[in-house]
Amino acid sequence: MCPAIAQKMLVEPKWPVTKVQEESAKALARQFMAAFEVLSGYGAQATEAFDKKVLQGKTEHYRALGVKTPLDLIKAMAESESNIFGSTIEIWGDDSKASLTYKACGMWNAIQKLQKMTPEMEEKMGNHFETCIHNLAKEFGFKAEVK
Repeated sequence: MCPAIAQKMLVEPKWPVTKVQEESAKALARQFMAAFEVLSGYGAQATEAFDKKVLQGKTEHYRALGVKTPLDLIKAMAESESNIFGSTIEIWGDDSKASLTYKACGMWNAIQKLQKMTPEMEEKMGNHFETCIHNLAKEFGFKAEVK
């Protein structure tokens, strides 16, 4: 039981960055897992509409950051994921071609902590990730290859 608090008290943030990143990743992972579970009951059209809306938000976000080149895009993606979810990502390239490699993905780690995934679920999520990356690159006039 929690003791009573007689007076109002301002709660201040005290978590270390690593805990904020881990909890942020878990919170978003829960949201996405719940959304896809519910949307899958309404068919592929509902999931596609959701993906389209998420893509729209990502595209607006990266355009607002001034993304113009492939290197701009992967740098913005890596900085966001590293800072928000604690992902470890290596990037390299130039204005015409750029690459990124996940050494650790904070979202993937959070999902694995929240749910035991079958190989079929992992494959489905991997395919979904690949589709999302292709669609994001296409929004900027780029081509993506996921390995």
